[in-house]
Formats: sequence, structure tokens, C-alpha cells
Amino acid sequence: YGGMGLDFSYNIAVAEELGNIRCGGIPMAIGVQAGMATPALTRFGSDELKKQFLVPTIAGDLVVCLGVSEAGAGSDVASIKTTAVRKGDEYVINGGKMWTTSGCQADWMCLLANTSEGPPHRNKSLICLPMNLPGIHVAKKIDKLGMRSSDTAQIFFEDVRVPSKNLIGEEGKGFTYQMLQFQEERLWAVAT
Repeated sequence: YGGMGLDFSYNIAVAEELGNIRCGGIPMAIGVQAGMATPALTRFGSDELKKQFLVPTIAGDLVVCLGVSEAGAGSDVASIKTTAVRKGDEYVINGGKMWTTSGCQADWMCLLANTSEGPPHRNKSLICLPMNLPGIHVAKKIDKLGMRSSDTAQIFFEDVRVPSKNLIGEEGKGFTYQMLQFQEERLWAVAT
């Protein structure tokens, strides 16, 4: 909606209407796509990244997932262990993500990873990660009690190489960008 010059209240109006659907997985999938995994790219991404990832995602041609939670760091985002180490003009990614909504079918992931050894609130970055790269393993679709129409995956990364130009915004600002995404995500969830 930001690209259309509309404020966040329009997002909330859509979320409220989607809340009338008698299937929670549908608004969850739309919410991840439009309000959870793409706001940082919309706000801080390069024009090239927006053209490659955001435009086809908003059009519904690509599915995105959000790679934040880990088995040892569910809601404690500062404690994530996944790393993206800069080697030349690439990042080499190792680690894993857990409870990843749309992770089994996603074309790309908005990945939060540690890109330096610094303080936990200043050493993270967000990266647009195509899910078809060598070394990405979607380990399993997690069997859940509810939201069964929304696939949730456990994903591992083993020496995954991604171009450094896939960085969203500035290196080291990922924690801040993700907290901004979470604000919108949680408002969306409450409204549905």
C-alpha cells in the first residue's frame, strides 16, 4: 500500500475483512506475503531488489517466506545463530530456520542472519535469499494442531552462496528493520 500512497490503515481494513474467512491459513499466507516478509524490502531495498523480488511477490507470481525464528531462538530474535559471512561479492550462509510459514513453497526468503561479530542488535542483516540455491534444505513440513492449510517448514542452510547485492538496506541494520516488520505483522494479526 505504501507504493500507492496509502497509509497503514488500509492494511488493517484488508486484514479485518480477511478475518471473516473461516480458515486462518488464508489470511496468514496473505499476511506473510504482504505485511510480514516484504515491508523492509519495500522501505529499504534497492530498486534492483524491488524489481527482482518485490514486484513479482506483490503480483502473486512469487511466494515469500520470512526466515527469522530458530529452534534455539524462537521469539528471542537477538539470539539467532544463522550466519551470512561476506566472501568477495557474495554472502556464504550457514545455519537454519524453524517454524517458517510458507517455507515449503516459497520462491525466496527474507532472511535475517548475523553478518558480523558485533553486538547482537547491530550485527544482523536482512537478505533476499532465492530458495532454489544449492545448499538450502527444506527439512520437513511441520505437522501442527491448527493452521493446517498454511505450510510451516524447518529449513537448513549449508554453505549457501548469495550475491551481496541481495542485502536489504545497510549491513548491520537487520535487527532494526525486522523489528519494524514485526510491528506491522503484529497489528495485522490482531486485526484478522
